[in-house]
Amino acid sequence: MAAPRAFISFEMEDKWARDFLAQQAKDKRNDIEFYDYSVKEAFESKWKTECVKRIAMTRGTIVLIGPTTYKSDAVIWEIAETIRQDHYMFGIQIHRERTHPIPAGLPAKNVIRWDFDQIVKWLGTWM
Repeated sequence: MAAPRAFISFEMEDKWARDFLAQQAKDKRNDIEFYDYSVKEAFESKWKTECVKRIAMTRGTIVLIGPTTYKSDAVIWEIAETIRQDHYMFGIQIHRERTHPIPAGLPAKNVIRWDFDQIVKWLGTWM
């Protein structure tokens, strides 16, 4: 069975975490694959339309939670759109030693610490 596709929602200042997650997934010991549907540039008036399409191409959204994620209008909108499309969703605290505020709409029970085995486990529930 193919790995589920995930939309990764993150603040641009935390792009390193998205890159690290994608790199971990490429490790041959991991049985998971991410598809990059992130918006790499501002789409101005088309941004939301593009995000709707990209989220629709996935089974769910992974929200990378850093220090300012909870204040991001874009991340909060992506969470709301994920809910609107009735897709799966979970969040990952990107710093092991710190807990950052959770953005509106993301249930606290769906937030984990950075642990790739846990990430794979959550994604396994999407199949």
